[in-house]
Amino acid sequence: MAHHLIKDLILLLLVSLPINIIFHRIKFPSVMGYLVAGVLIGPHGLKLISDVSAVKELAEIGVVLLLFVIGLEFSLGRILKNLASILGAGGLQLGMTTLAVWFVFSEMNFQQNQSIVLGLIVALSSTAIVLKMITDNAEIDTLSGKLCVGILLFQDLCVVPIMILLPLLGQSEVHSNLDFILEVAKSLLAVVTIYFLFRWVVPKILAGVARVGNKEHLTLSVVFIILFTGWISQQMGLTLAMGALIAGMIISESEYNHQIILDILPLRDYFSSIFFISVGMLLQIDIFTSSFFTCLGLTVLVVLVKGFFATLACFLVRVPLRISFVVGMRLAQVGEFSLILSAMALNQGLLDSHQYQLLLIVSILSMLLAPLLIQVSTGLSIKLFSKWKSKEIPSNESKTTKLKDHVVIVGYGVGGRTLAQVLLEAKISFVVLDLDGERIRRALTEGITILYGDCAQEQTLIRAGLREARMIVLKISDYTVTEKTVRLSRKINPQVNIMVRTRRTDQVEELKNAGADQVIPEEFETSVEIFSRVLRDYHVPNNIIEQQVELIRLEGYSMFRGIALNTKSFKKFSAYLTASLSESYFVSEDSWALEKTIGDINIPTRTGAVVIALVKKNKPYPNPDQKLIVQSGDIFILLGSHVQLDQSLKMLRYGHLDGKEKTN
Repeated sequence: MAHHLIKDLILLLLVSLPINIIFHRIKFPSVMGYLVAGVLIGPHGLKLISDVSAVKELAEIGVVLLLFVIGLEFSLGRILKNLASILGAGGLQLGMTTLAVWFVFSEMNFQQNQSIVLGLIVALSSTAIVLKMITDNAEIDTLSGKLCVGILLFQDLCVVPIMILLPLLGQSEVHSNLDFILEVAKSLLAVVTIYFLFRWVVPKILAGVARVGNKEHLTLSVVFIILFTGWISQQMGLTLAMGALIAGMIISESEYNHQIILDILPLRDYFSSIFFISVGMLLQIDIFTSSFFTCLGLTVLVVLVKGFFATLACFLVRVPLRISFVVGMRLAQVGEFSLILSAMALNQGLLDSHQYQLLLIVSILSMLLAPLLIQVSTGLSIKLFSKWKSKEIPSNESKTTKLKDHVVIVGYGVGGRTLAQVLLEAKISFVVLDLDGERIRRALTEGITILYGDCAQEQTLIRAGLREARMIVLKISDYTVTEKTVRLSRKINPQVNIMVRTRRTDQVEELKNAGADQVIPEEFETSVEIFSRVLRDYHVPNNIIEQQVELIRLEGYSMFRGIALNTKSFKKFSAYLTASLSESYFVSEDSWALEKTIGDINIPTRTGAVVIALVKKNKPYPNPDQKLIVQSGDIFILLGSHVQLDQSLKMLRYGHLDGKEKTN
């Protein structure tokens, strides 16, 4: 038995690793690679893995560890703090989707408990896939990205009550509504009891172990707590996975949670990969091929229903229709938690094997379709809603009608807000465009002229007075919207100066071709700041550093895109850096050079640098006399190489070249 399991695990890793590498290369989530690998190597595919039951047992361990780490990331305090913002679109999306699916299956004469379970399972979306895609596309800070994260967080929170609900829905002895309510109350009481009891005990155990033991003892204690909490929850009528989730939430409140995450994460990743591969292995190819059009039709139906209700949920909380549509497309798949819950529903007798297979096939197909939908969501939304007038919220739009020769700022995040404050101080007129309701309210309280509108729509830019504006500055994270806005801006006002902030240097040429005058990538600005500080530390004068920055800008950032500078530019760059440099030194009360003569200090002999001048009371003394006495407030002007200047500064400060204070 053991050697069969080891052989299966070797084959599992051997096949899944290259598939996962391929998916990583094409920037698709690894979850999809694991599912495909499972389908290929399973007993219904190439039959490379025979002992599916043993792999499923390992997968159950993976689910436990997966839910434990999720519990670690769900601090109860953070959840309660952001509860209001989580409940809005998330509650509407989950509620409306569940009700719609429940109604459809009820009309198809499914049992009530089955219809409820199917509604809850289908309503959940894939946190792993959506977060991976929007993070890779640098869209996590966009309005659509924030809405996706909020809805996914609400769904993940709802996994806890759904896990409580499934065993109750599977109990045949529960008949009346009163019995059902009592069972739900009993389960909730069990969760609350376990949570608060262990929350009181666990921190004391961890503190004691950390005080008398080492990191290994802490890890062993955590494994013990996970298993013991799971066992207790199982004894109280809950599931082992539910106990692991509670254990994670308890430990997340302790000061050891960061170290614990680092210790458990490798195990979680390994076992969760086995879980997703085992799910793929459970998919029966013969059912898929015999019911191909049925599965395809159900997948399309699920995607349309989920996309519609996610869109509607966002629109009902006053999000523009275009952004709501983007969120709907990104959440239109069935999630990884749905796979866990559908397996639980099968074990509880809520689904038969054929229903489970159809649900599994539809889930996997929707997850494989998800990256494509996410990639095209923004571009498709712009094409569909470019003429759609956004639903308005209060703004001080009337002020914009009188503006001329002003600046249009797109995005009131940190960068946009800073620019607005600078323009206010400089008394330069401007108007801000944004879609985030909270940013709009903040701007209104600060007295900022702001419009609520989608910059990817021509009418919004016209309302902001772009035809009369001198400059438009785009400081938003969504690249597709940025490019569209640049093209629209150039079309509306061919003379306007367009300045864009972008995340990556490889987008510079594309945005310039679209019509932008100046494109400032964040990677470039970070690189400039780093090399500027390095050169300053080596006493390169500020004007030389500024010349290098300007040189790179003139070269179109090609240096940071891996393209060599042209020969002439490179020679300039090299000449600047190898030339003799200048440096100044201010003589303070604790300087070694204080009250000594220029001859006593003898900089040229000791370091090789040259004293060009000594400034006394704002009067320069070029090539100073050797008998001139150095006083507090004097400034040395030095010339030399990097090393010579560095040694000279140490000499003037400490009297020796090691740069350290000497103690008696």
